[in-house]
Amino acid sequence: MSDKIIYDVIHGYVKISPLCLKIIDTPEFQRLRNLKQLGLTYLIFTSANHTRFEHSIGVSFLAGEMLKHLKYKQPELEITDREIELIKIAGLCHDLGHGPFSHFFDNFVLNIIDSQMEHEVSSCLILDLIIKKYGIEISELEKHSIFNMILPDEECLSKERSFLYKIVNNKKNGIDVDKFD
Repeated sequence: MSDKIIYDVIHGYVKISPLCLKIIDTPEFQRLRNLKQLGLTYLIFTSANHTRFEHSIGVSFLAGEMLKHLKYKQPELEITDREIELIKIAGLCHDLGHGPFSHFFDNFVLNIIDSQMEHEVSSCLILDLIIKKYGIEISELEKHSIFNMILPDEECLSKERSFLYKIVNNKKNGIDVDKFD
């Protein structure tokens, strides 16, 4: 199976790998088409109609582009094509745990259930379900690496290759591809 090419209004033509496409084609991911990135903003500004689906495609694209650029500019980092694929999956799935109405849902509804729960935790749980339910070819080690790219902990931020865990969700300074998109 070869890459699929889709058109993104912001980023232009974007290549989607077969592995990413398997994740995108799941009902769990497709539900993001119905979740607004900007909450109820579209009711006032009619063109502010950005969905979590579009945002996730954009973050995946930017994460891949950033890592490809680092691979080209800093070959001593020895970045592999598989790491680029994993960072794209992390970007793709980082917002799977969001509910309707953007962060309003997270801040009010999720806090009633568990005040410590972040949408990234839910994203990892949903991605874990997708991997198991649909037999996505990702090893346990790769899965945990993706989870740490989505929600980095202190241990992964102190590793030699800690730069991998600052691309999608940068806990050090907040500058990451999620914010760029």
